[in-house]
Amino acid sequence: MLTAQRRQIIKNELDRAGRVVARDLAQRFDLSEDTIRRDLRQMASAGLCQRVYGGAVAPSAGSLVMRHDHLASEKARLAQAAVTLLQPGQTVMIDAGSTNTAIARALPENMNLTIATNAPDIAHLLTARSDLRLIMLGGHYHPDLGACLGPETRAAIATLQADWLFLGTCGFESTLGVTAFDAGEAEVKATMAAFSDRVAIAVTVEKLGTAAPFPVLRTEKIKTLIAEDQPSLAAYRAKGLSVVTPG
Repeated sequence: MLTAQRRQIIKNELDRAGRVVARDLAQRFDLSEDTIRRDLRQMASAGLCQRVYGGAVAPSAGSLVMRHDHLASEKARLAQAAVTLLQPGQTVMIDAGSTNTAIARALPENMNLTIATNAPDIAHLLTARSDLRLIMLGGHYHPDLGACLGPETRAAIATLQADWLFLGTCGFESTLGVTAFDAGEAEVKATMAAFSDRVAIAVTVEKLGTAAPFPVLRTEKIKTLIAEDQPSLAAYRAKGLSVVTPG
């Protein structure tokens, strides 16, 4: 098989499943993992994927609308499960991210919640909600990430103490924890976690078991994982996480 043909098959798998594992691809093509990693490096350079621990995930580049549409039904199921954690009167930080936007959309009414977010699209979504107190965590806006980042954002976060944080993830692996592709984004995420009593993450299947370059939060610091039911969740339960799956 030609290299171009093999890489097209890998791209098709990324389009279908959102992620590939280097070990599995090596077995599938009867090649060394080094050859597959070389394929993935070249594909990442061409913008066809993003390298993560053990393999690659589909590229996150694209408009916010495109990211929100990706796996929309799975994100909606995770969101409905996530909001069951909340109690009336709580302060909730919601990090940027398309899954967290689904959580914002699913927030129950008339619970007197205070919502703080660094994501303008989430803030805009909630502006019509008279039953919520909304706090925008400002700073320099990064349109590619859909988030406000930087020292101003971190300073705004430090004025709060949230009951819950819904933390966005670029990857979540049972040993390495939550990781991000951008150093500035990782700093803001870590600050959010530091000023929250409990951290929950809702993770789509394509991100579970993957890791991006910049560490955010160790697995042991996370209270609750919301994910679709699957055998790999046993590793997270063994770490002491409370695991919630959509009903």
